[in-house]
Amino acid sequence: MERSRYYMSVSARTIETAPSIAEQLTIYANEEELLALEKLLEQEDKDDQLTHVRAAIPYKSAERDPATDRFSEHLEMLYAYIYKIGTPETKAHIESMDILPKLENQNHYLPGYK
Repeated sequence: MERSRYYMSVSARTIETAPSIAEQLTIYANEEELLALEKLLEQEDKDDQLTHVRAAIPYKSAERDPATDRFSEHLEMLYAYIYKIGTPETKAHIESMDILPKLENQNHYLPGYK
């Protein structure tokens, strides 16, 4: 399948064919990859809504909140996927964010690594 260039914003949860004002990462994706990315963005939106509800409860800590854990896990999955289909500039940006431990530790799948 042929890949096309897209500009996406994680914070705005948008994928566009032309650059816009929003903070953007450039990716190359085919239809299948684009659908997978859209699903990840939808999941991120759902997770964000769940954590937003918890944030309104002043006595509930986010430390042991399963919704916060899911949000973090899915956000990492989203950035890992963007890294996979991103341009070299996008990959460098994600590396500079230091949010994907498996980029630093290529043996992350071995027992004893988190």
